[in-house]
Amino acid sequence: MAKHSLILIGASVAGATLAVPAVAEERDDLRSVVVRYHDLNLASGEGRERLNTRVKVAVQQVCNSRPSSRPTLLERSRSQKCEAETMAEAEVKLAGLLNGGGGTQLADRGQPIVISAP
Repeated sequence: MAKHSLILIGASVAGATLAVPAVAEERDDLRSVVVRYHDLNLASGEGRERLNTRVKVAVQQVCNSRPSSRPTLLERSRSQKCEAETMAEAEVKLAGLLNGGGGTQLADRGQPIVISAP
């Protein structure tokens, strides 16, 4: 009986260790959208607003918030959580971009913003 218990424990531990690499692979598989802003004047309110709109659209794209079919409640919940987390990260990038140049930075001098979600 003790041998059977050890085999079952060993099998469950082996199964748990096999599941870990799969999770790590999923995390490496990020969906990303590049948001370019080289055509915007970030010193103007209009330019900043257009950049914010582009970022919001990119967040919706990487989180699949606008699927072609009607999502289930679970899918909608996941996309809303994804949007909230991804937008929070994007806002940090936007703040660094807009505050880093004193608000007078012309966009063609900057790097594009990459919006990513798992």
